[in-house]
Amino acid sequence: MIRVRRATPEDVPVIAEINVRGWQAAFRELFPDEFLDSAEPTTREPIFAERVGEQPPHHALVAEVRGVVVGFVILGPPEDEELEPDRVHELWGLYIEPARFRTGVGRLLIDHALAYLREGDWESAILWTLKDVERTCRFYEVAGWYRDGAERAWELPKGNHVTLVRYRFDLSGNGSEPPATHGEDGR
Repeated sequence: MIRVRRATPEDVPVIAEINVRGWQAAFRELFPDEFLDSAEPTTREPIFAERVGEQPPHHALVAEVRGVVVGFVILGPPEDEELEPDRVHELWGLYIEPARFRTGVGRLLIDHALAYLREGDWESAILWTLKDVERTCRFYEVAGWYRDGAERAWELPKGNHVTLVRYRFDLSGNGSEPPATHGEDGR
């Protein structure tokens, strides 16, 4: 049985480990092995400590199986300056232990995240994900998110470049249909 609960500061080390292992498993085809294999959870811990420790404005959840954390989701104010934080919230990260891919953990975490967002006064939620990872894009689309047309380049250390695409979820409805003000393709 999967249990979802609010993250605590004690969860930060395992959240950082899951983040690194998730990157290494999911993005191996996009980045050089040297880049992925050099990632250290301890360098990620300060970022997660800040976001877990600042609830609110952040909201962090972990999924557990038999008392072991196997995934997490973190929400917070949007980093995009043109978005109004009182109207839009951002899903900053959703990572699952690689051995738990395709077991329902991710879907359960996103469902809990959306339930939290619906309880607030936000109109929509956004997230950024790697454009070239079809499995991840498909996961969000099946969950009711749609691309809103925004893209940005992301330069990582050691000269690695990727394109991020922004997805949106309409919190006033079921999220599966883009608002009518967008084109037919949801952009």
